[in-house]
Amino acid sequence: MSSAQNSPADSTESSATPFLRWAAFALGALLVLVFATGFIVRENEKALVLRFGKPVRVLESAGWYARLPWPIDRVVRLDARLQQNEIRLSEAITRDKRNVIVPMFYTWRIADPERFLQRVATPESATEKLDAILTSARNAALGRIPFEELVAVREGRGPLATLEKNILQNAQHDARENLGIELVETGVLQINLPQANTESVFRRMRAERKREASQYRAEGRAQAETIRATTDKETTLILADARRYAEETRGTAEAEAARIYAGSHGQDANFYHFLRQLQSLRSIVDRNTTLILDTSSAPFALLKSGPDSPSPLLPASSQPQHSSPQSPVAAAALLDPR
Repeated sequence: MSSAQNSPADSTESSATPFLRWAAFALGALLVLVFATGFIVRENEKALVLRFGKPVRVLESAGWYARLPWPIDRVVRLDARLQQNEIRLSEAITRDKRNVIVPMFYTWRIADPERFLQRVATPESATEKLDAILTSARNAALGRIPFEELVAVREGRGPLATLEKNILQNAQHDARENLGIELVETGVLQINLPQANTESVFRRMRAERKREASQYRAEGRAQAETIRATTDKETTLILADARRYAEETRGTAEAEAARIYAGSHGQDANFYHFLRQLQSLRSIVDRNTTLILDTSSAPFALLKSGPDSPSPLLPASSQPQHSSPQSPVAAAALLDPR
């Protein structure tokens, strides 16, 4: 009874086993065929398809591509990312025959995969060849620049920027044509001197800086003298103008005073002479001054006789007729500026 019930299941399993085996085999064969006749290029790669060792296709875009199975077609993958290397210590000579050490860096990437594979093959070989090209370009560029200009302190990078630009221009063509490589950027890391030349160069630089400082001081003194002379000239002109203006003003004032005096004399000659005598006394006699003089002569007669007394300088017909105090005290009161 039990053996009769199990026989249909056993027959089903035995019939399914060959089918699964054939399906697995077909799937495996399909996968092998897919991998043998296709490949994937990543974003950071470039690929070169070689057929019997000769390049037939250059692939620079990411994606899935078909090929003939190996050994007919072979795929070579190349790194498409930007690479950076440095050229370390090596001496070069400037235009004025000074030895300098100029380490530098450069960045590059593969521009022509076919030429790169034919001329270089590996990144290590590419670095060696690029070092040689850039060293030659650097030496040629340094040979056109004097040492003093190379180490001059200026705003921005100055001569270094020019040097880097010249090196890049000199090396770009050779790198692309000979190696299939694009040089993107070159830069100077620093400028060093050989140990034997350092002290002599420093002495020369100190002497040149001292000479430049003396020149600047001399130019400053010359400019100061020029400014001082200009200032003195302008001061003289201003003072001359001021004196001329003062003389003109004084002349105008004196003319106006003379006109006023003349008008006063014409209106009342006696009173005019009286005021002139008072002015003379005011200019001669100061406070707390003691004088011993003849009071019979003008203008001191006023101190004795008063303004209404006859003046020895005037005829009787011209004596003042004003009603004024008849004492020397009154005359003194007129003299007091208070």
